[in-house]
Amino acid sequence: MLRERLEQLARNKDAAARSELIRTLGAEYANPSSPDPTPMERELFSALVLDVFHQLDRPTRYDLVVRLARTNRITSPLADRLAQEDYELSEPVLEFSPTISQQALRTIVTSRSDRHRSAIARRPDLPEDLVDTMIARSGRGVTHVLLTNPATRFSPRAILALLIFANVEAPVLAGIARRALQDPVFHADLCTILEAQCPLVPPELAKAMEAEDLEPLARRALADGKALDINVNGQTMSYHEAHVQIASGELSFDSILLTLIDQNRQDACVWLIARKIGLVESTIAKILRSEADSAVTNMMRETGIEYRTFRKFLEARCVWFDKSPRTIPDEVLRFRTGRRAPSV
Repeated sequence: MLRERLEQLARNKDAAARSELIRTLGAEYANPSSPDPTPMERELFSALVLDVFHQLDRPTRYDLVVRLARTNRITSPLADRLAQEDYELSEPVLEFSPTISQQALRTIVTSRSDRHRSAIARRPDLPEDLVDTMIARSGRGVTHVLLTNPATRFSPRAILALLIFANVEAPVLAGIARRALQDPVFHADLCTILEAQCPLVPPELAKAMEAEDLEPLARRALADGKALDINVNGQTMSYHEAHVQIASGELSFDSILLTLIDQNRQDACVWLIARKIGLVESTIAKILRSEADSAVTNMMRETGIEYRTFRKFLEARCVWFDKSPRTIPDEVLRFRTGRRAPSV
């Protein structure tokens, strides 16, 4: 059945058919339950995608990137090519791909935005020289990501740079303290620097280390800021993977939204709704915080959810933003009937 469908799509020269062919083939190829491809299959698939990538529509490109980002089922040339796309498309590859080349990562670190660098800063395989470059070239947001990534290894030069920042930036100082609590190697390197009476060590940090009481200082540290993964029926997936599986029909929007509500994941709900209806997250959050119940109803109607899901969502909204639930019955009725709010 699948083979017949692929053959039918392959015979169709229409651009939409080509995108659907690559999307279907990519989903099957990336399926973790499928046998690992041979080196020849990996080369052939990657060459095919590279050859037609510029002809594919954006949803298909996104689908391919997300499905293949974490796998070693593509070649380095393809991973490097995917990393050249705009941030929304390249982020999963920058953060996860085990096949992207170090040279591609170095080029992106030196030539792209801090958003790209933040994605790279979350990787589990960062060489020290790349960390040095990111600390030197990036804004402080990237520095905080590096400090929260347990896989990051800091060279002595990088630690000295962090200490320089920490003398004038309290969040970096707190981030160093938290890292020292969590990372014995980092803590030992700090101790060595402190024992050498390095003048770059902030007095507050030196005092906390000598007293072996870094916890109060560490509590001031900033979080990474990246949205956490989603757990659905025991399966952990990124936001990107959830979006792709909703779009392909493997998971329903309602099921994901209800799962996130049950997990009290306000941030994830905002992200999911923004993706579904094509608005920025800040706009979604602003509407949900507002007193305009009818605007929330109209917005959520665009997602296509069922009224029972909508009711659960309104109940969660009341908890998240300390709102009265008394208007919920009216808004659910309005949601079901498609009626607009009465004009004032």
